[in-house]
Amino acid sequence: MTLSDFQQLPHDHQQEQLYFRGSLLANRYEDNYVYLLYALDSFYVEMQYDAIRNRLRRLSAFHSTDLLLPYLPLLPDDILKTNSE
Repeated sequence: MTLSDFQQLPHDHQQEQLYFRGSLLANRYEDNYVYLLYALDSFYVEMQYDAIRNRLRRLSAFHSTDLLLPYLPLLPDDILKTNSE
């Protein structure tokens, strides 16, 4: 599945793809929100969950590694290693 394919799916189907095919890489907490980072095929998806209201707020799918910066301290070292090492 490509990023474009994922973005064209209805919201509930995007969630299904994450639950059944995505790999949870990390989670972080900010104010009343829980952020979950998933890898799905060749892109990433960030899920923002409102812990107070107990509901999903947003799904953001992306390729950019710049958006991974908040998660870098939370990722295991072996994920960050390249095949050339």
